Amino acid sequence: MKKLLIRLAGLLIIFLQIGSPVRAQTDVDDTTTSTTIFGTIQAPAGVDRYNLADESGIGLITFISNLIRVATVVAGVWVMINFILAGWKYIIGSGDSKAPSEASQMMTNSLIGLAIIVGAYTLAAVIGLIFFGDATFIISPQLRGV
Repeated sequence: MKKLLIRLAGLLIIFLQIGSPVRAQTDVDDTTTSTTIFGTIQAPAGVDRYNLADESGIGLITFISNLIRVATVVAGVWVMINFILAGWKYIIGSGDSKAPSEASQMMTNSLIGLAIIVGAYTLAAVIGLIFFGDATFIISPQLRGV
């Protein structure tokens, strides 16, 4: 406990000794005055379509829509692989008494997963219809008037 207190006191002293704030590197020479200590920070490439000037929230909706699309593709591939593996287990393990029940359980789980995928799109469409008046607002957002 004593060592911990000494370390915390040392960190506090170090933080108190820092006299000037850290400034970001800018393209402006030192003769001009800067109003911010961080300078100008540019957004990374590809993020600009999520940062829109108006407050419509379409950037966040586009991001969520892209996440739903990626999750759908990954889940669909997983369901397909699971069906193939279940069929393989059913064919190859025909001599084993547990193989048919395990294969049918895998197929049932895959169908439940497929129902969850379809349910996610349905839920996004219902939420879009209730809150935005358009069922495709979340699934495939469009900029409406600039």
